[in-house]
Amino acid sequence: MLKDVISQLDYSHFDEIAVVMFAISFLAIIWGALRLRPEAVERFSSIPIHDHVVDPRKGDQE
Repeated sequence: MLKDVISQLDYSHFDEIAVVMFAISFLAIIWGALRLRPEAVERFSSIPIHDHVVDPRKGDQE
């Protein structure tokens, strides 16, 4: 039964379905990024920068 169902499938539309799924997910990510509040963007972009870089293999040696 499964063999009959698989043999009747038309694979010519799978590439179009994949492109539509990609476009929907891309637009959802862009929409989510555009809806962020300025406070959230500021919080996400605040990367701590240190002048003294510590090598995790050697520890804090001064």
